Amino acid sequence: MTSVDFIPILGAVLDALVEPILITDAEGRLTFANASAAHAFGAAHDVGRAIDSLLDRHPARTPDGAPLAAARHPIRRALSQGQAVIGAELTLELDGRPATFLVNSVPLRDQAGQLSGTVSMFHDVTGARQLEREAAEHAAQLQTLVDLVHEGIFIVAADGALLFTNGLGRALLGDMPPDERPYARIGRLMIRHADGRLLSGAELPSTRALHGETVPEMDLLISGADGVTHRARVRAHPLRRDGRVYAAVVTWRDVSEEARALADLEAARAAAEEANQLKDDFIAALSHELRTPLQPILGWTEVLRRHGKLDDVTSRAMEVVHRNIRQQVRLVDDLLDLSRILHGKFMLRFETFDLREQVRAAVEAFEEPAVLKRVRLASTVPGEPVMMWGDAARVHQIVSNLLANALKFTAAAGRVGVRLETRERRAIIEVDDSGEGIAPADLAIIFEPFRQGQQATRRGGLGIGLDLVRRLTEMHGGTVTVASAGLGHGARFRVELPLARPEAVPSAPAVGARPRLEGQSVLVIEDNADTRDVLKLMLEVEGATVDTAAGGEEGLSTAERLRPDIVLCDIGLPDIDGFEVARRLRARRDVAALRLIALTGYGQADDMRQAANAGFDAHLTKPVNLEQLMALLVSAAR
Repeated sequence: MTSVDFIPILGAVLDALVEPILITDAEGRLTFANASAAHAFGAAHDVGRAIDSLLDRHPARTPDGAPLAAARHPIRRALSQGQAVIGAELTLELDGRPATFLVNSVPLRDQAGQLSGTVSMFHDVTGARQLEREAAEHAAQLQTLVDLVHEGIFIVAADGALLFTNGLGRALLGDMPPDERPYARIGRLMIRHADGRLLSGAELPSTRALHGETVPEMDLLISGADGVTHRARVRAHPLRRDGRVYAAVVTWRDVSEEARALADLEAARAAAEEANQLKDDFIAALSHELRTPLQPILGWTEVLRRHGKLDDVTSRAMEVVHRNIRQQVRLVDDLLDLSRILHGKFMLRFETFDLREQVRAAVEAFEEPAVLKRVRLASTVPGEPVMMWGDAARVHQIVSNLLANALKFTAAAGRVGVRLETRERRAIIEVDDSGEGIAPADLAIIFEPFRQGQQATRRGGLGIGLDLVRRLTEMHGGTVTVASAGLGHGARFRVELPLARPEAVPSAPAVGARPRLEGQSVLVIEDNADTRDVLKLMLEVEGATVDTAAGGEEGLSTAERLRPDIVLCDIGLPDIDGFEVARRLRARRDVAALRLIALTGYGQADDMRQAANAGFDAHLTKPVNLEQLMALLVSAAR
């Protein structure tokens, strides 16, 4: 094979390398750039030109972030000094992102030993450096964490040797010789039972844990490094690998001053409860202040949407305002959700809605991620409304979680499909994909919390998405199932939800239909004039006879005089609050039969309990829409 034949082969070999390769002549002209260099640096257009234009186009920084002087670039150094530069670490800006390389630049010489050029290889270590930084940060964080905890922590190997001790452990028990064995440790520290009996080797918590036992709590007397006898509360847990115990973790906590610590803890608990109550009160007050102005806005949009004669532009504008007000209401509700979740009081917010909109909104949110991943995302929904009674946001969350799961396990060029259909008063949502599928052994655990398919080729996430899908579906009275032909054959998730009753579908009253509150008298006690006016109009349009009062005392006298069928009463009134109004009304026999409904911006569970205890029959949280109000008032009128 001639040298001429060898050149194309060498070029092909260099093009096959994943590392960018640049070759220059002795004058610094770029004579060759392999395919990786052309892709990474855009070097294809620089071949035949001075290497300086390419290097200046990608300015380099040193590992500490400082700009690299032009003359210090490895290629320029190899050209100017005629010596190899190995392992130079540089950070370059490529396509707007930093990339870190280890650069080797080697001078080339001809048969006479004269410099004929350089060859340079760029090894991308961006990922490795990032992992190194993260590992170092995590190690430092873990060390700081275990040193900050108020317990001595020890890890003991299977042979009894000490592997690890945190800072508090060393302070409590002094220097622990790594090769010290359990029996020697008992003697040196005089480890005794709480009654003073010396501990035997078999009773040592670490020994028990190394035999597979979990020691939940054990009080021991220990002579510490300070010469003082401490009372310690000890726990021990076995550490297993492949089913076998390879070490034990032991925690020691000094409880000699337990009484003082408990007193401090009780004081801290009381302070925390007070702060938590102040926080809850603030959130409730903030919610009330935000809800109150939303009620007249939502009320007037309801009136105009249902009873106004609007042109197309105004109608669309009212729909946008109405939709965004509802979204604002949910944002306000989210301020209270944190408290509810922390106290285990999660509640669904039921309403009648078109299920198609939630499916469409969920699909739209994943269109861009699907395009970026080169996955084809398609959806099919019926042409007619699919009305459902439930929590629209949580149903949206169900579909979103299923789509996120499908997209996660579907490779590029795959597909994800969503289909909504109705069958026998039930809505069926199916999300199927052409992804990696589910092994038969994993189908039984796929909806369990914190569990992921053991045979899946890719892992990640917390393992709660599908469990949340199951819980939310069941809270709506539905079911969710999964089917897959196995690994490599995709998966299909099927959610079935009950539809709304036909009479629950919101619609404007038919022309000539009997108003829903005809013949009913209603008293509205509300201090906000805008809210009072719009509620009066909303109820009068439905056929009710409506009187209003701006305060609690005025409302009481009006109720005693008119004896209405229904009283809508705000809680936060300027004179006496709504709870007092309810208690006084319930105390009078002549108005005891009226229906009493609280209408307020305070919507936490305690507020609802207080309303019920005061005598209210129901509790509505502002802003309330017309259908929600009518559903309650019509039932009250029966």
